[in-house]
Amino acid sequence: MLKFWTKFGIVMGSCLVLSGCFDPTQEEILSKVEGVNSPEELIAAIGPANRVIDNGALKHWRYSASGGDVCFSVVGNLAMRMAC
Repeated sequence: MLKFWTKFGIVMGSCLVLSGCFDPTQEEILSKVEGVNSPEELIAAIGPANRVIDNGALKHWRYSASGGDVCFSVVGNLAMRMAC
């Protein structure tokens, strides 16, 4: 019986660890940021960007998603969805 619970624990632990490895879909990200207009709200809704490109006052935030990345332009206190 101890072998069963050990194997069961290993399988469940592996599933838990692997579940954090998959990117959310574009639809999931976009549904979380609907109506969001500021960088602070964007970070609160979906967390920090996976990649940030800094062009002075203009920043490009890129979020990895299954089915294609989701990008935002950030200028001051304004965050807008843009094409990647």
